Amino acid sequence: MTITQTIEVPADRRVFLDLPPELPIGKAKIEFTITPESRLQGESVKPLKSLFGVHKGLDTMEAYFARKRADKVLEDAQYERMRSQR
Repeated sequence: MTITQTIEVPADRRVFLDLPPELPIGKAKIEFTITPESRLQGESVKPLKSLFGVHKGLDTMEAYFARKRADKVLEDAQYERMRSQR
């Protein structure tokens, strides 16, 4: 099964995936190929090297774990919504 979709990547770089109901439950191999639209339009994309060190000194571990806990709450809520739709 191949699913192709063009999406808008949000600033937080988090994308959620809803799988079709006909997909069998169990182990599955998922592959992502990311091709920035700007590259498709002929614009140049900054090289990866320009991103090195971009997060140095950004915040504390406490802030990081607080974000992770908030992310987990959002993921749990999304899971419950999906589960209730069955």
